[in-house]
Amino acid sequence: MISRIFLIKLLIILLMPITVSVAAVKKGSPDLPSLLLNAENDIKKWKVAEASGKADEALADAATEEEKLQAYYVKSIVEFYKGDYAKAGEFAQKVLSTATDEDREKSFVNFIARASEKSPRFSEVKSEHFIIRYAHPKDFIIADYGKDVLEKSRFEIGLDLETYPAEPVIVEIYPDLESFTLASTLPPENVETTGVVGICKFNRIMVLSPRLLPRGYPWADTLAHEYTHYLVFLKSENTVPVWLHEGIAKFQEERWREKKRDVLSPFYETILAEALKKDELVPVEKMHPSLAMLDSAREAQLAFAQAGTNISYLVERWGNEGLVNLLESMKESDDFKVALQKVTGMEFADYYASWKADLEGKGLSEKIPGVKVKGVRIRDNNEESSDGSEDLVDIDNRKARDHARLGDLLRTRGRLRSASYEYEKALGYDPGSPLISTRLASALHGSGEPDKALGILTPLLNFYPDQIQIHMILGRIYLEKENIKKAEDSYMKAISINPFDPEIHSVLASIYEKEGRTEDALRARKALNILLSEEPQHEQ
Repeated sequence: MISRIFLIKLLIILLMPITVSVAAVKKGSPDLPSLLLNAENDIKKWKVAEASGKADEALADAATEEEKLQAYYVKSIVEFYKGDYAKAGEFAQKVLSTATDEDREKSFVNFIARASEKSPRFSEVKSEHFIIRYAHPKDFIIADYGKDVLEKSRFEIGLDLETYPAEPVIVEIYPDLESFTLASTLPPENVETTGVVGICKFNRIMVLSPRLLPRGYPWADTLAHEYTHYLVFLKSENTVPVWLHEGIAKFQEERWREKKRDVLSPFYETILAEALKKDELVPVEKMHPSLAMLDSAREAQLAFAQAGTNISYLVERWGNEGLVNLLESMKESDDFKVALQKVTGMEFADYYASWKADLEGKGLSEKIPGVKVKGVRIRDNNEESSDGSEDLVDIDNRKARDHARLGDLLRTRGRLRSASYEYEKALGYDPGSPLISTRLASALHGSGEPDKALGILTPLLNFYPDQIQIHMILGRIYLEKENIKKAEDSYMKAISINPFDPEIHSVLASIYEKEGRTEDALRARKALNILLSEEPQHEQ
């Protein structure tokens, strides 16, 4: 595991501007200093193609060893931003070969050399506008289904933000926590504490494989969320502060699958209502430099809710053109307060107060009383207990946990009615637990009471749409009721959270084969074969 000290030092380095020692360049190449500085400026704005051309020109013009080192420095950064780790590492080593130990520690290329060396051995899935990299064989499934999510995001979110990247966008699915935290510069403890599993940085999108979380996470929405960040970087030329960045991404993350953009889910309404009641909103200043650096998962989710509803309010009042104009104004002024005033006609303090008053005027309520907000639990290995007992650590109440454990034991022995009784007793001690409720619904369904199970799951779905087991049980029930469309929808939703259960692909393959949907059936069968055989896939 990477040391915390190293990552803290690295974050400090990466938050510093990328600078080129132009003063050290000899007078023999008068255009070289300006080429290097212009390339640096392009990189800051994520104009990577332009920076690449200038870096190549600078390298061709370099005559002295000092000039070549300066060009190598910029070339290493450019190649890293292009996603070519081999070339980036090669140029980084040329620079580091002449550096002192102190310079090595401070240099951005030191990080590039390390990240390039430790980068996973990626395979690729390509779509028209994306290059999706994966390292673990099972993660091919994420890449394969992910390309559809990303292409839909490109179309829909691109329409909203009036931005379409000229070059293919690189998306990387990381197979383990260590490689993800090194590449993303997020300390491991922040990932686990705040639950941040995706980041848009260095001209690419990086996500942690949902395979590493016991119940997955909504990775499809996360891809759309991070792609929105990518567009905001391009549209604004990297001038938007973190809180606005996150607000726009949260506002747009479901746009690939929904026409209406509504941040106020029951979950977010609950934590916002509680924060407003206690006057405990997260200050905008605390959201910098990253929501992943906040104190807890609850604080991070509250910050997302605040930022997302802020953008929702902006669009409600000033239209979608207000959001587009805000990004364009940010590019011109590089000052979010100036840009907001230009769009809204209000000073930032007045705008913030107006947003808060609007929020308070909505009469928000705690829709999910006692809602628990926790970070993510990363698996130590790829194994999962057959009875799901590893989930019980998420039940805080000891008596509820004991009854749930007994219910699990009875369920594995086929005594489903007795298991239902124990789950009902467990709910008496923890009535808001989606984990216990889904276990109860599963036992009821298995014991021949699907309608009772539906009675539990239907309202639960509104509160916990990202709970994989809800969709799995609903899929089984709808399949038995021969409601094939709803069964397919449930299993497809399960794929967007955790596609590593063979049942999902087996059922979908059967549905598609009966309906004559050959391509869909082949895709489902391929995913099923990967999960059952774990044979490496190498798609180009």
